[in-house]
Amino acid sequence: MPEDLCQCGFGEEYFTIENDQSICTVCEGLVAGHPSVVFDEAADDRGKRIIVVDDQPFFRKRIRDTFTGEGHEVLEAGEGIEAVRHLSESLAASVADPSRRVNLVVLDLTMPGLIDGFQTLGVLKAMDSSLPVVILTSSPPTKELLQKLGELKAKKYLNKGSKDLEGLLLRNLEAIT
Repeated sequence: MPEDLCQCGFGEEYFTIENDQSICTVCEGLVAGHPSVVFDEAADDRGKRIIVVDDQPFFRKRIRDTFTGEGHEVLEAGEGIEAVRHLSESLAASVADPSRRVNLVVLDLTMPGLIDGFQTLGVLKAMDSSLPVVILTSSPPTKELLQKLGELKAKKYLNKGSKDLEGLLLRNLEAIT
């Protein structure tokens, strides 16, 4: 296997899109293959409904502005319980109107409140196991962290400190839509 390919084995689940290439967020090697499709085809002709969960208003606004600028609807949550409430309301409303369903959650891990990011991820996935959840955090991608996120079925791990956070978010949204 060439040196520039993913060596650690986490790349298939935890990669980012950089310069039109899939890059492992752990070992920074290239990940072969194409990103998974996680949205249904019926949703492709309209904007996505996205929940952004972060206790820092600056980051919520930054992410919201990035996605709304591309025609997506963003629900904001400053803590985990609020995110769970948004998803619950969305699931109830989607029974009558499928376009009300949340298509993606962008979740910070380190948050104050009754439940942290890990617990929030677990509850969201219990409510909707097919819901893609992208972790956007400043926590370093340790093997233990990625294993825990894998067990909880997070879709991606992205670093909040990226120089081009907006571009990183949009490239990865496109990769999973």
